[in-house]
Amino acid sequence: MADGLVDDRHDSNQELMAQGAANFVSPLFGGIPVTGVIARTATNIRGGAHTPVAGLVHAVFLLVVLLVAAPLAKDVPLAVLAAVLVVVAIRMGEWEEFALLHKKPRGDSAVFLATFSLTVLFDLTVAVEVGMVLAAFAFIKRVADTTQVHAMTGEQVAQGGQGHEPVKDVPRGVIIYRVFGALLFGSAEKLDRIIRRSGGETKVVILHMAAVTAMDATALNRIESMHAKMKRHREHLILSAPHTQPYFMLEKAGFFDELGRDNVCADLESAVARARQLLARK
Repeated sequence: MADGLVDDRHDSNQELMAQGAANFVSPLFGGIPVTGVIARTATNIRGGAHTPVAGLVHAVFLLVVLLVAAPLAKDVPLAVLAAVLVVVAIRMGEWEEFALLHKKPRGDSAVFLATFSLTVLFDLTVAVEVGMVLAAFAFIKRVADTTQVHAMTGEQVAQGGQGHEPVKDVPRGVIIYRVFGALLFGSAEKLDRIIRRSGGETKVVILHMAAVTAMDATALNRIESMHAKMKRHREHLILSAPHTQPYFMLEKAGFFDELGRDNVCADLESAVARARQLLARK
């Protein structure tokens, strides 16, 4: 919020270290652990503050009030203090964001409104916690929606251009699936389609993974299940061009040894050549 008000970027690590040090020292003087408060920061910024000295002056002023003017401050009506906070809240709010909600994705708008409502009805801590959870679910759904698994026709394979060089003469009984996006638990069920479709005349399934940027344990489990089923039916699975993170994850899990390292190919052309070798053995 403060960064947005001053059009700058603060060092969050330095901030957390400073707050941690302050919270260790404050109990020695009868204080309690606290966090940064945006209300006073926004007040300083709206008042024309440009440097951290404003925060120091603010702290000194509060100290003087507590030590000298406490008997007078206790008589200030709470309604007056509430009015000050209302004015600060109105000034620090970026109200134009509400007018733009209809232009944003529904999931993002829902997270925004939920966080705002919880801030007003409860407190900022609850709003941030719930907002982070909702944002995580929205992100998972977005990733799942962008992940695609589809079969490539012989013409598409021959033309190339989808993360592979042109490959001609794909043998009969070989089906190639191009996987695009991140294979996380929200999208791993799309691999089940391959498991259900394999069979009949299919003898070799090639997973072209050049466009798979990341995968998790759920996707790994799906691939392992796919390989186990195909193995029972005397079919073969070949991985084509696995990306860095999926490659090391599959390697660490020992899947390459189970699959056979000859069935892990650097590109689609090598994968099709390997498929020809496997079909020639039958």
